[in-house]
Amino acid sequence: MQVRVISFGSNWWAMHSSDRSDPYCFRRRAAYFNAAALMCGRRLHHSAIYPGQIRFNAESGFDPEFPSRALGKTFLCSGPNLLAGKIHLLFQQLVGTMQPEAFLVTLNSVDHGQIRFRRPGWMSSGVQPISISTRGPRFEAMLLIRPGDWVQSDLGRWHVGADGHSLSLSCTRDGVIA
Repeated sequence: MQVRVISFGSNWWAMHSSDRSDPYCFRRRAAYFNAAALMCGRRLHHSAIYPGQIRFNAESGFDPEFPSRALGKTFLCSGPNLLAGKIHLLFQQLVGTMQPEAFLVTLNSVDHGQIRFRRPGWMSSGVQPISISTRGPRFEAMLLIRPGDWVQSDLGRWHVGADGHSLSLSCTRDGVIA
């Protein structure tokens, strides 16, 4: 599956290789992970209602020193897979300008309005939640959205824009898209 990255979650961490004799074990063979989380003061809280994560291996073409360089890029991915009760999406390699089958997006309560995750119909059938964290009325949701799919908030329906590099809002009035 080809996935274009539009935005990442707030929580980043790395795991080094178990071979500590390798002087580059913290860089060359490290894996980098990302998930949704919320800042509360100076602390990062993981209040996951959908636990999951994305992973970049060293061979994927991802540069952990400059994660924003991966925005707008398309990667070959395996998954999403369910492992140990969590959704995992492995980004294997950069594929350049191929047409993506899905988009990785992260929505939050400040920029995208409130989403009622417990109610049915907050997303179309093709949306795959990867990681969602909530704390009171605040949330951060990392989702895999396919072309034509949408997520409903109190502001309207969010979908991937025609450019394939951003989210767009379709306003709704009384359930009708304007």
